[in-house]
Amino acid sequence: MRARFDYLEPTGLDEACRLLREHGGDAKLLAGGTALVMWMRMGLLSPKFVINLDTVTGLDGIAFDPSDGLRIGAGVKHRDLELCPEVQEHYPLLQETFYKVAQPRIRLMATVGGNLSHGDPLTDPGAAFMALDAEVTLRSSRGERTLSVEDFFVDYYETALEPDEILTSIHVPPPAGPAWSHIKFTPRSEEDFATVGVAVTMTGEGIRCDDARIALNSVGPVIFRARAAEEVLRGREITPSVLEEAGAAAAEASDPIEDVRGSSEYKRELVAVFVRRAVERAAAQLG
Repeated sequence: MRARFDYLEPTGLDEACRLLREHGGDAKLLAGGTALVMWMRMGLLSPKFVINLDTVTGLDGIAFDPSDGLRIGAGVKHRDLELCPEVQEHYPLLQETFYKVAQPRIRLMATVGGNLSHGDPLTDPGAAFMALDAEVTLRSSRGERTLSVEDFFVDYYETALEPDEILTSIHVPPPAGPAWSHIKFTPRSEEDFATVGVAVTMTGEGIRCDDARIALNSVGPVIFRARAAEEVLRGREITPSVLEEAGAAAAEASDPIEDVRGSSEYKRELVAVFVRRAVERAAAQLG
């Protein structure tokens, strides 16, 4: 870890944006610290300035309104989102996903905004937010802008954040009563990063799918939607042959790397299997 760095504690968002603008690439934002501190200890990052966002007021709220949806401050801890009654009732996909992230000690520290800003394609929350059509708000001294979560992820550990921008909140649209499922395959324990992660939302009637969103993590340089697989499902009855077709389409869209979790061919086969299972579980909830 770098021997010396200046530690800054802004109390307001405007001040945090000003400090980030002033120090530019020499500064890093600290939220929960579960990623940043580890990277600094490994020598992968060596900032001259660390700006603590935990002291900034207004970033830790969770608000639900039936007409507006769910608004999550970027500073909300994973565990708080997991245990939020409104999330459990109206957004069970989020509750299930965050429950599966690492273990409670990590979830008590890690923030929702920090997780997304890190841009790690192995993490699960981005896929769940993508399947729910969520968007993020980015703030700088120049103003504010909103992006879909899908557009937020750009490349491997790269997001659409400009050097002077801070992710301040996440907005999830009102629940439309979709069926959902989340499957995460881990090679050793549930605390591990996923070899394949699948988040699905679906609307329809009976066994017919009207619309579907399928998001995948850990099988490409970014978290992404399997749009070809979604097209396979739209307007069709969810039969075994349709499930096979959707799984194959998702596997084809994947671009996994070979690592300690398995070969790229092995991971593509897992994508096909777990997309079939996830879609089947979601379809079973259709009324």
